[in-house]
Amino acid sequence: WRSKMVINAFGALTTFVVMIIFAVFKFKDGAWVVVVLTPILVAGFFAIHHHYKRLATELSLDNQPDRNRIVRHNRVIIPISGVHQGSLVVLHYARALSDDVTAVHISIDDHEAEKGKAKWDKWGEGTRLLVINSPYRTFLEPLLNYIDRLQASGRPGERITIIVPQFVSKQWFSWFLHARTAETLRKTLLNRENIVITEVPYQVK
Repeated sequence: WRSKMVINAFGALTTFVVMIIFAVFKFKDGAWVVVVLTPILVAGFFAIHHHYKRLATELSLDNQPDRNRIVRHNRVIIPISGVHQGSLVVLHYARALSDDVTAVHISIDDHEAEKGKAKWDKWGEGTRLLVINSPYRTFLEPLLNYIDRLQASGRPGERITIIVPQFVSKQWFSWFLHARTAETLRKTLLNRENIVITEVPYQVK
């Protein structure tokens, strides 16, 4: 095996010297692919391989500590911009999941907020409505602050479910006209633990 190792080492050294000579004198004629692109591709392949190995380790059930079990209590939040058929579809779905449902309205207009309260008293089926004033006319920040307070006061392992309506239209261009609330919340809350975001489709013409 020693003689074979010496032969293989000599072959590897010779190949390396040839590669250096080829790279120097033929760099502009295409040798840059071997010198630059090939190592980048190999490094990328190794990175992908290590990613899958780390993912498999994270998902493995072997030698994992006991995680907090989800408590039976399920807290559901419904962000609503107004009271309409879409929000009522979400409300019915939320009430089927939990008895602890809170509708949250971010108010930028006191007059419209009062009108929304009156409609919710009529159509909200007794579900509590929380109105949060937004003096800077922003939607996301006040809602996130409210979610932070809920998580701070929640029990270990408790999950918060946020349910929003997703308007589905037969007209393709209307996709750009509707606020993508669920998508925005998902991107913002993706890295937070114990947060579930659910879309409830509502078909419109």
